[in-house]
Amino acid sequence: MFPLEQHTIFLTLAGSQAHGTAREGSDVDLRGVCVAPLGVRLSLFRTFEQYEGALPEPLAATVLPRIAAHPTASRALAIKTECVIFDVAKFVSLCAAANPNALEILFADERDWVFQTTPWRRLYDERHQFLTKKVQQTFLGYAMAQLKKIKTHRAWLLNPPTKKPAREDFGLPSAGGTLNRDDQHRIEQSIADKIRSYGIDDFDMPKSTRIAIAERLETFYRDVLRLGETDDDLEECMRPVVTHALALPSGVVSVLNAEKKYRAAMKHWEAYQSWKTHRNPARGELEHQHGYDTKHAMHLIRLMRMGLEALETGDLQVRRDDADELSAIRDGALRFDDLLAHADALRSHMEAAGRGSSLPNDVDRDRVDAVVYSLSTESLQGRPDPA
Repeated sequence: MFPLEQHTIFLTLAGSQAHGTAREGSDVDLRGVCVAPLGVRLSLFRTFEQYEGALPEPLAATVLPRIAAHPTASRALAIKTECVIFDVAKFVSLCAAANPNALEILFADERDWVFQTTPWRRLYDERHQFLTKKVQQTFLGYAMAQLKKIKTHRAWLLNPPTKKPAREDFGLPSAGGTLNRDDQHRIEQSIADKIRSYGIDDFDMPKSTRIAIAERLETFYRDVLRLGETDDDLEECMRPVVTHALALPSGVVSVLNAEKKYRAAMKHWEAYQSWKTHRNPARGELEHQHGYDTKHAMHLIRLMRMGLEALETGDLQVRRDDADELSAIRDGALRFDDLLAHADALRSHMEAAGRGSSLPNDVDRDRVDAVVYSLSTESLQGRPDPA
């Protein structure tokens, strides 16, 4: 590992401290960017994409006094401080892909910066080049992941699993199925390959175009098969289509489906046991009180609003003007049904905003490459390369 402090170009507060929703008990999350030494960047054997861990000691001397002067983070220094620092190449590639976590670093409010350099300022000045229509898919995707967790945890709260699944529950023999594992794997792989063949992953086209076409195909599949909204619905209903196309015997299909349902039930059981064992007690109390995970709900609404604002205004507001409202959602201000209705409305608004947005479909790759090259060479000039 190279001396990270010599190559870091930026650090900022992240998470609740950056959103303006921090409260008693919130910790300090730091996110930053470095330019890895040339020897590491060109090495055949050494690689570096990101660092995760404690704040490096040489950086702490500069950073901690600034955190101590921050209106909310200063109260959290004694709780926990976590640090993630990305190499500039990894960071910029995430930003170009409209990754919400990376864009929140790039657009962090300057009041939350705790360490900056001239190369960082050059990248920051280009930040709007990374806002594209892809934010509709990425911010919505992250939000829907939060909603999926909310629904899963709510189901566990209202109807917790009471029995570990057994093979016999699915009509399977306790000592193993009629198909050996190699045969199961081979057939499942054929099913997976067939489903992939219906897609567009092997076509050479811009990623933004691929995403748009994939969404239209999924809508078509759902309309034809009259499905609900979940990915599980689509996969479950595509299997009969695929097994028919592969001409698999009905007995084999029955065994495969039973094995699949058993594995899914076991995965669900293990996830429930892990959630029950490791969840934060205070957060668990909020879940019991309101019937769902209100912290996930806060992030769900925040992500959708940020994505919508980016599509409508061409800017990304990390420090939230609606921080008080978001905090109220975390405290249970919305009933579960109201949360779902609010999320549905925001989703519709995002879809409409995406159609009318003036944002480009993708980043200008030549311009992004030129910026990264310039700030990388500027940052590395005069710095010794570690052995």
